[in-house]
Amino acid sequence: MKEKQNRPDKVSIAVTLLWIVIAVGVISSIFNFSSSLEMANASGLGLGWLIFTLYFTFLFLAFFIWKIGQGKNWARITYLVLFIIGVPFTIYSYLTSAVNIFSIILGIAGMIVQIVA
Repeated sequence: MKEKQNRPDKVSIAVTLLWIVIAVGVISSIFNFSSSLEMANASGLGLGWLIFTLYFTFLFLAFFIWKIGQGKNWARITYLVLFIIGVPFTIYSYLTSAVNIFSIILGIAGMIVQIVA
């Protein structure tokens, strides 16, 4: 049996924080589901596309967090680059869409947690 890899406390804390961000994202998605569905329907994409996109996004991020937890530097760099690219789009969506204030607060908190991690 393979021994569990010991990692620095800072890495363990960062990985835990990133898992919390995923959980907050799921909660935020639940609160925004109806408005997201309205936007998906308005663009002609519908419920199936919305659910696929949400699942794919969370699984994609979970994969990178898992790899970061395994000590893969490429995963850390990729996650950071995707985060930096995504911040302006996230801010733009908060400013232009009908998202409730609770979800905006969760989103901002998630961004801050990711920066700390």
